[in-house]
Amino acid sequence: MAEKRFSAFVRENWLLLSVFLAAILVALFLASRVFMDFLYFHDPANVDVDLKPWMTPRFVVVTYDLPRPFVYELLSLDAKEDHGLRLHRIAERDGITMDELTARVRKAAEEYRARQE
Repeated sequence: MAEKRFSAFVRENWLLLSVFLAAILVALFLASRVFMDFLYFHDPANVDVDLKPWMTPRFVVVTYDLPRPFVYELLSLDAKEDHGLRLHRIAERDGITMDELTARVRKAAEEYRARQE
């Protein structure tokens, strides 16, 4: 009897159940992305990586574990206007290569961490 009621419920509410199932799948996908990002950024192999042209200042903040104001000051950025600026644009603006920008960020990160200890 319960099986009949369940199947009748499913037939009557198939659209609602489909939307609910889709919402669960989306939530699981997003939760897995958060978990994978957590694992990536807490892996010591991914700390102080070489900067790539596609990266943004936010990536530097997260990867190098530095405060946002510190990174924005280091890169001479306006927090409101330049938050999405790619690092290759910053390097071009400063007339340096990506390797030089990486060295600058690493040196500043080391100095910042030394002051924190």
